[in-house]
Amino acid sequence: MKGIFEGVCVALVTPFINNKIDFDALKILIEKNINEGVDAICILGTTGEASTISYKEREKIIAVTKKQIAQRVKLIVGCGSNNFEVAKNYILQAKKYNVDGALVVTPYYNKTTQKGIVIFYKKLCELGLPIIAYNVPSRTGLNIELKTINSLCKIKNLVGIKESTQDINRIINLCKICSKKICVYSGEDNLNCIFYILGANGCISVTANCYCKNVKEIFDLAKRQKIKKAIKLQFCLDKINEALFLETNPVPIKTLLNEKGYIKNEVRLPLVEMSNKNKNKLLKSVKKYNQKMR
Repeated sequence: MKGIFEGVCVALVTPFINNKIDFDALKILIEKNINEGVDAICILGTTGEASTISYKEREKIIAVTKKQIAQRVKLIVGCGSNNFEVAKNYILQAKKYNVDGALVVTPYYNKTTQKGIVIFYKKLCELGLPIIAYNVPSRTGLNIELKTINSLCKIKNLVGIKESTQDINRIINLCKICSKKICVYSGEDNLNCIFYILGANGCISVTANCYCKNVKEIFDLAKRQKIKKAIKLQFCLDKINEALFLETNPVPIKTLLNEKGYIKNEVRLPLVEMSNKNKNKLLKSVKKYNQKMR
């Protein structure tokens, strides 16, 4: 089977301070996740606010992250765009740093056909960097149909798909289609355990920014067929997973990382800080979770 990693990949936030990249905080987050057992790190994805980050900033983020990781875990770079030439340049930029692969979201806004999706990925895969396709219709307005997945599985260098939908029947069929061909990764933290039971190879997780050990433990338990224990821990994380999406990602996860002292609570416009009402809900969920885990 084609693939970049198996297990847990953290969809890393991009820390800012006074609207500039906080590289000191970035290094701390990288070390934190590696120490807590993450298998891969994905930078410059949705959680990393890639759409607000310049080409020059991307270059420095990739360089710093690559050096900090020092080949201890896999490095995946978000290279998605609805402009093919931009996505192409992002991949060529990442390739210069010998990263392990790229996460490429379906081309949003343009409203292409299923044929257009296949050609889009095929042309990007010809650049030689392993690519994980990213299906997140709630953000893009575009869904990769199951019959299209069959075509994607045949593309050289298309090595996986990150699935961010909550349609269980679709996830079942997706795992069937991709089995022994390409990797399937959960993009829904509240469904991680279900993905694993159905045969997925891991997750690309927002929650792992703060709870990497627990997210990793769920995967390890499921992998060892200790399903009841995996489900129990997944249930413990449920309220956290829900609270982290009370507002648009990565606003809640950055709020929580700030509460824990890792980063400044700063996002770039058009995103804004979390409302006090939702922040209180988030912190209440954290308190309940901490009580459960004692």
